[in-house]
Amino acid sequence: MPTQRHYLRFHLREKQVPELPVAVVSHRTGTRLRIKIPSKRRDEAFFTTLAEKMSAFEGVRSAEANPLTASILLNHESDPDRIIRSCIKDGLLSIGGSRSAPTHLHQRLTTTFESMDGTLREASGNELDIGGLAFVTLVGVGIYQISIGNAAAIPWYAAAWYAFNLFLRSNTAKEPAP
Repeated sequence: MPTQRHYLRFHLREKQVPELPVAVVSHRTGTRLRIKIPSKRRDEAFFTTLAEKMSAFEGVRSAEANPLTASILLNHESDPDRIIRSCIKDGLLSIGGSRSAPTHLHQRLTTTFESMDGTLREASGNELDIGGLAFVTLVGVGIYQISIGNAAAIPWYAAAWYAFNLFLRSNTAKEPAP
């Protein structure tokens, strides 16, 4: 015959809230946030529901779920930390940290390049940024390599390819420099 203590343990075990899936912030920018939930890979129902709930958050423009990669991509106009806090507060996810936290070197380089970018944008009246400068430089290197017929250095097509990729990545809507 079960004792009262046994009944109480069983009852409490039944009432326990299931653990939230652990999520990892794998990518974040000023307008995009990618969250991965590896334990829910291929769970279409989970990701569909999650996308619906997250798209209702203030400042979220869209939420695109991909059950195959176990991720959800949020396009937003809000603070990414606020969105993450909303996920936790609403009991949707438990955030386990960042997949790739920036190193001190990465932070220093980022700060240096952001400073150079701001200075360059200010000096050029917001006509040129660091990505644009890299684009122009690499195209110049490519043209120079073609003109002198030098095949030992970076080939012109590699320089042009790098320049094109840098241009595409840097050609996003940026706030004008003050």
